[in-house]
Amino acid sequence: FESHDYDPIDNDVEEEARRSRKRGEYAEYETWKWLMSVLIGLVMGLIAFTVDGLIEKFNDIKFGAATSVIERDRSARFGAWFVFVALACLLAAVAGAFVSYVEPLAAGSGIPEVKTYLNGVHLKGLLKLRTIIAKLGGIAFSIGSGLIAGKEGPFVHGGGLVGGGLSAFGSHTLGFKTHKPACFRNDADKRDFVAIGTSAGVAVAFGAPIGGMLFTLEEGASFLSNSMMWRAFLATCTGVLVTHWLNQLDFDAGDFARAKFGTHRDFGLYTDDEANYSRIFWWYFWEVPIFAAVGCLGGLAGAFFVNVNVKITMWRQSWIPVKNRARRHLEVVFICFVTATLCFVLTAASPCRRDAIRTQFFRQLYCDDGEYSAYGQLFFSPLSQSFKYLLHLGEVGEFGGDAQNPGQHAFDMDALILYWLIMFTLMTWTYGIGAPTGLFVPSLTVGAAMGQIVGRTVHAAVASTGSTLTIDLHTYAVIGAAASLGGATRMTVSITLLVMETTGAMQLIIPLMITIFFAKTVGDKYSYGIYDTHIKIRGAPFLNEPELTGPGLDKLRVNEVMAANMVSLKPIAKVRDVVDALTRTSHGAFPISEDDPPGTPGNPGETIELHGSITRGLLLKMLTHRVSFFNPAIEGGRDRRDALYETATERDELLEKLKQIPFKSPGIEAIAPSLSRGDMELSMDLTRFMQRHPFIVHADARLSRAYRLFRTMGLRHLYVTPSKPQIVGVVTRKDL
Repeated sequence: FESHDYDPIDNDVEEEARRSRKRGEYAEYETWKWLMSVLIGLVMGLIAFTVDGLIEKFNDIKFGAATSVIERDRSARFGAWFVFVALACLLAAVAGAFVSYVEPLAAGSGIPEVKTYLNGVHLKGLLKLRTIIAKLGGIAFSIGSGLIAGKEGPFVHGGGLVGGGLSAFGSHTLGFKTHKPACFRNDADKRDFVAIGTSAGVAVAFGAPIGGMLFTLEEGASFLSNSMMWRAFLATCTGVLVTHWLNQLDFDAGDFARAKFGTHRDFGLYTDDEANYSRIFWWYFWEVPIFAAVGCLGGLAGAFFVNVNVKITMWRQSWIPVKNRARRHLEVVFICFVTATLCFVLTAASPCRRDAIRTQFFRQLYCDDGEYSAYGQLFFSPLSQSFKYLLHLGEVGEFGGDAQNPGQHAFDMDALILYWLIMFTLMTWTYGIGAPTGLFVPSLTVGAAMGQIVGRTVHAAVASTGSTLTIDLHTYAVIGAAASLGGATRMTVSITLLVMETTGAMQLIIPLMITIFFAKTVGDKYSYGIYDTHIKIRGAPFLNEPELTGPGLDKLRVNEVMAANMVSLKPIAKVRDVVDALTRTSHGAFPISEDDPPGTPGNPGETIELHGSITRGLLLKMLTHRVSFFNPAIEGGRDRRDALYETATERDELLEKLKQIPFKSPGIEAIAPSLSRGDMELSMDLTRFMQRHPFIVHADARLSRAYRLFRTMGLRHLYVTPSKPQIVGVVTRKDL
């Protein structure tokens, strides 16, 4: 793993450029920040519309073909099964191929990887162009195939890819970059736009702009600022607005001006014109302990899911490694085969029910005329559609009742229990396979089934007392969904907002908060959240907030864990020495000092005088472009070192040439052969390019102090000074 360095560049050339920057340039920089946020939202809205359209088309083809076979001969099972499973496996094969043969990092939800990146850890290939193609292209095929997966996680990753890619104003893969604008080509700005992109990704996936922004603030970004939050707010708003516009244009472009916006929910079954949500969702005061119990159940189920998935993941790493492309691809197809077969067999064996129903929500399938398939209602529908049924079916009185007491018992109890157990098992098995798969919708759907079961149990208990009190099963479905997702991910605020925005259950804010609190509290006793767990499995050097590190850091001092064997470079260094240091070490930065490293024959002491620090990436760029090379033997060589540029334009071009974004420097193994013997004998002046004021910490300071500096400032290295350094003054808050 490589770390990012969010410490602003502080060398002589950059300082000169900053001092000469005019007010208009600062204004242009701020303007592009906001324009880029709008552009990220716009692009994510277009992507969401396209992916949703593909998913809908794939589902229509798969379910339509199988239904046609069933309608031709209701006694034949094999033909319909073959068509259904064959189409599902074909789509899954495409999804798996995107990961196995295009980009392995496109697998899974992508949230652990993006969260790791936003914490300051670079994952090679995470934000490449082919990754976004594999991720967002593959997720449409994954969901269309019927794998127990959602699009939300991949949209988080996809949003980060869009944010990071657009803000670079160029592409390493496509081999271009713009001359102007060239504003955000540093790690800190790119990190912020990746975070903004993840907000937009969640927002367009759920149709929930506030929830999307809060997701990034709570779960994604490790470095928060008001500026980033405001820009994320704008990006999520833009993305959802674009999605709504495009959906309406696709539905009825001829009457766009008269179309009513705001009446559809992402997880709504009816429009707000049909279902009055203020009447549908309610709760009683005595149900609060029950909601807390549902939260505890969600926390236990989430911890069980995490622990079992860890064992599956470890087995998968041993027997289906990433390098074995064929085996990884085959696993995706096999899991899809099992999933599709299970769903079809349960549908074919389903009991039939006779009720006054809406035919678009219930299908006859293998039942007689006037009847519908009780199991097929859930198992023979796309996962997101089944979730909508569990949340909302019966809200407008399809099953009798009146406006105050609508019929709600749309599902058989055995169907709910079967659905909960099977979907939970398949979700646990599927998460982590070699295809783009998200967790949000599967977890919400499993939780909604659990909530329905609990609600039916409460209803039976109340009825057994002779009471005519009506229990709202829709409320329990929403509460169960939130408990399940909270138990698996341990998110709190963002889940509350996401569930409220997508279901219209604004009246349930207090029950939702109570439920999610207990889900997180109970789940944390038995495991980490699923995303943090997979970060630990990967072994990334993830730095949690200082408050979450425990007491260990207070019991150690910096000098007990520091690396004392340093590799340093001279301010005026031989090219040969620089190449040697880069070749024999993998260090990301080197201290600059006239002294030899401590413990060497030239310096038997324990300290060196620190002139500055220079990163590996900058040295590689300087070697690639032969920057600051000179021959000290030639008279006037010193003057030639100072003549790096003559005009401000040349200076800016030099700084642009040395940036790592969008073009990263090649490795030393590629650069060294290109250097001639004469080049090796030249010298390099590092003084104008070294970081003049790197962060330092006292040797006898507690390790927790160093940790806070790393975590707060986003550092890559921290140099250790003697316990009693010299000082020249002090700066106070009022001075600043």
